[in-house]
Amino acid sequence: MWTILAVPLIQPIAVRKALVALALAAISLPGLATTKVSVQQLEQTVGGILGRGDRDGDAAQRLTELELTERLSKARYAKLSSDLPGDKARQALLALADNSAFLNLPDEDILKTPRPDVATEGKIVSRAADFAVETVSKMPSFYASRTTTRFQDMKVTYPVNQPVIVAHQGFHFLDKSGATVLFRDGHEVVQAVDRKKNSSTVTSSSGLTNWGVFGPLLGVVMADVLKGKIGWGHWEQGPTGSLAVFRYAVAEDRSNYTVRYCCFRGEKGEMREFQAVPAYHGEIGIDPESGAVLRLVVKTDLESSLPMRRADVAVDYGPVEIGGRTYICPLESTSISTAEALIFHQYMFYVDKKGKPDNDPTNKLKKTETVDLPTVTAINDVVFGSYHQFRGDVRILPADGGETGADVPATPPTLGPGAPPPQ
Repeated sequence: MWTILAVPLIQPIAVRKALVALALAAISLPGLATTKVSVQQLEQTVGGILGRGDRDGDAAQRLTELELTERLSKARYAKLSSDLPGDKARQALLALADNSAFLNLPDEDILKTPRPDVATEGKIVSRAADFAVETVSKMPSFYASRTTTRFQDMKVTYPVNQPVIVAHQGFHFLDKSGATVLFRDGHEVVQAVDRKKNSSTVTSSSGLTNWGVFGPLLGVVMADVLKGKIGWGHWEQGPTGSLAVFRYAVAEDRSNYTVRYCCFRGEKGEMREFQAVPAYHGEIGIDPESGAVLRLVVKTDLESSLPMRRADVAVDYGPVEIGGRTYICPLESTSISTAEALIFHQYMFYVDKKGKPDNDPTNKLKKTETVDLPTVTAINDVVFGSYHQFRGDVRILPADGGETGADVPATPPTLGPGAPPPQ
């Protein structure tokens, strides 16, 4: 069984060769350099947009040309987003904020609360470790909605059957998709619902694979951190109070954190998933009283020689009611990856079920080449909501209408083809 990945445009050979030469000359055009700004300068920029009464598209373009040098807090982001003139500008601001998610906060956003003593710091970390174990072991079976918005800093067009790549020109919207996530027995199952694509073809890679945000990720990181290095960072404002922020580092030989990215071409042309267990470092934001982890940042230390150079994720957690009880669950996550993108000529390219190409030398239409491997940085912005537990009781009524008193589990909502039933 064969799958067609791309279809050629039919042109006279002489004309096509001339156009191909022009197109190849334009491959990997450099993008416009972004302007680096502080959070305060961003706020001034948005103020200027409001003062001039800029239209939505113009405001979005202005924001796309910026790059933050500091992390934009959730509170500041919400205020700026509400001030912008439309959806395009708010989308550009979202990409700008996500790209800053792994940076330090501005000095004015760091709480001036005195650092706790060493013994208190140890107690806070110990409470967080206990919380991570309890979160994974006591989480009920539930389902939640997941909305993913993707951006990347590269545009690709095919004006004459050859790709023209414009890279590193600020982050542009790629697509938005919805899914339902089922969490049961410590495992996550994702059922896709819909995807709203941008009209342009951007890349043939599907990107960084996020996993374990409902408990396993936190458990893996906390177990690794206790074998690595951890130290005091600072106090910052959380959603309901102060967060004690610790910085940590995990060496490669003690790491159990797996990075997955799809896809790259192997030595024989087959499509392969990238997978690694690298060293990593980051931050953990902890409620000092309960030990609840409300922010987790993981920044990988990947080798520069690898086809993937960055795979970072930040997760914000908060209280969610499930089945009448309150649990600390993911509310939002941001992941950023930097990797080589596969950009192909638009010729017929067939692959079999195992991802191997058809290399039949007699069929010229089936040949393809990778014309470039530009480095692309992509952002996945994920929002979780609509948490519901797989639990409910219904009473079976006999034919005469009397009650039997027998309780049976209620039937869960349909998640889509292949969704496993709750147990």
